[in-house]
Amino acid sequence: MKRFNFIPLFLFIFSITINAQTASKKPVKQCNGMLARQLVEQQAEISKTIEETDKRVNVLIKVADFLWIQDEESARRYFAEAFQIAQDRFREKGLEKAESKGVTLSKPDYRFEVVRAVARRDAEWAKKLSETILKESEENKETDKRNDFDRNKEVQQLLGIAASVAKVNPDLALSFARRVMRYPLSNSWHYNLFQMAGNNQPLANSIYAELLNNYADAEVFRLLYLSAYPFGRDRIFGIEKFTLGTWVPPNFAPNPNLQRQFLQTLFRRTLKLTPENTGKSLQTKTPESAVAIIALNELEPLIAQQFPDLMPMFNQAKIHANSIVTNEILDSANARNEVGKNFGKSFEEKIKELEKADADGKLKDAQIVGMIFSAVKEEDYKLAETWLDKIQSETGRESTANYFYFQRSKVATKDKRFDDARKYAEKVSKIEHRAILYFDIAEEKIKNEATKYASLDELLEVYKLAEKAPDSVEKAQIFLGLANIYEKINHSNALDAISNAVRTVNKLKNPNLFSTFLGQQIAVEGILVIASYDVPGFDLNKTFYEISQKDFQGALAEADNFTDKYLRTLAVLAVVKDCEKNDKPVKPPPKKK
Repeated sequence: MKRFNFIPLFLFIFSITINAQTASKKPVKQCNGMLARQLVEQQAEISKTIEETDKRVNVLIKVADFLWIQDEESARRYFAEAFQIAQDRFREKGLEKAESKGVTLSKPDYRFEVVRAVARRDAEWAKKLSETILKESEENKETDKRNDFDRNKEVQQLLGIAASVAKVNPDLALSFARRVMRYPLSNSWHYNLFQMAGNNQPLANSIYAELLNNYADAEVFRLLYLSAYPFGRDRIFGIEKFTLGTWVPPNFAPNPNLQRQFLQTLFRRTLKLTPENTGKSLQTKTPESAVAIIALNELEPLIAQQFPDLMPMFNQAKIHANSIVTNEILDSANARNEVGKNFGKSFEEKIKELEKADADGKLKDAQIVGMIFSAVKEEDYKLAETWLDKIQSETGRESTANYFYFQRSKVATKDKRFDDARKYAEKVSKIEHRAILYFDIAEEKIKNEATKYASLDELLEVYKLAEKAPDSVEKAQIFLGLANIYEKINHSNALDAISNAVRTVNKLKNPNLFSTFLGQQIAVEGILVIASYDVPGFDLNKTFYEISQKDFQGALAEADNFTDKYLRTLAVLAVVKDCEKNDKPVKPPPKKK
């Protein structure tokens, strides 16, 4: 009989067990540094029998990272082996892509996975490894057949590592950033400057000032990649703003000095444009002079209000740009810009457009989908619901409704309207999406003493859904999610859930358990919209680690039950991650008197 079936029996002791099992975590006594090292070394040996090189690289990285403190020499050997395997793989396969749940994604560049891990341990070695990669890329530039967006993947990867180490090693971050500055200015800076600022804004500000000096003569469309940062905007200025958005750290402080420097740089560059300029923006293929005009028009109110002393220089740049662009080019660019503005319209504006289009007999499915993506609060969803049945495409209507009720349930959970949240969740057809919603409700209820018992209802619902579902990656991930949440409530049920996850995985062929998001496509009238939902609780490594904190032996036993050598290895490595914390410090012998 499954342990899960005892849920009704432990309700009466729930108030006792929850306090005991949500106590602060302590290292587990059954595990120690010596045992952990033996297990890790075994995984390193097992990795030699894993045929897939990407999996082998991942194992070697984790083994090396674990061993670094205890045995740096061995760790270096494993890192070096991982880098060599990753290099050989890239030379054979190049940049790899794969489809995951309807979304095409770039596979990791395993060379940089090694660099990222080494950067946490040895900055100078990380520099040498990255230099090896970049030089090889530069040497093969003439034969590189990748498109414009993929050709500079190496520098994009390095910039991402720079952002990630900005807090712990600002010198290394600065070194990587300056190395990337030898290449043409790319939109990767837009994302990574904010990422870096979240870890170290003074460093990011300093690097930004260097960027303006370094790229003062870059094409206008490239300069605009730097337009958002000093203002703390999630989108850049100009015609490509709706193709380039990012996350802004909550504590980010806009910098008036950097704003002024950017504006002056943009004006000077615009004044250098000539009728012979043939540069075009990468995303919209808009001629550079038109790119400048649209950006200047958008900036004009801001300049007039915050930087009135710059208006003379602004006017000069605007007059010059207008003098070298043809009416035909400008009209085409303005038309494209207007289309882009639709993405930024409010929910209320889109509803009015829908009502007019419906009255005129010109209503399109894409308009309804766009409106639904703009809904934010319950009042919006209540009004939007009346339009769902007007979507002509059956598949488009079904996928839109799935997304609609998913988001509506999330809003209800956030507002603590749990009955509504559950009601909307029941309208979501995809089992894995419905499970996420029940997880959300349960986690929100657990936070409150008055509702924590009721969270069991949602978890029981998820369990029933998973049991009925056919064996699949999604089913296994739902059980991992259950294990993750149950660990906060009842350890016995967490073990039951993770055991079911392992059994499900063992029935699958080469399952990919490492995607922590669920994606959904909505296709209407030739337009493809992709929505994705982050589900960190589905992470195999995190789940095994969490369970091992209370029950090392139980977690290790479940890890050992994987028939897939790679998954078994990763689970074991997650379980032993903190074992060395149990080692008692060796006391020096007492001094002889």
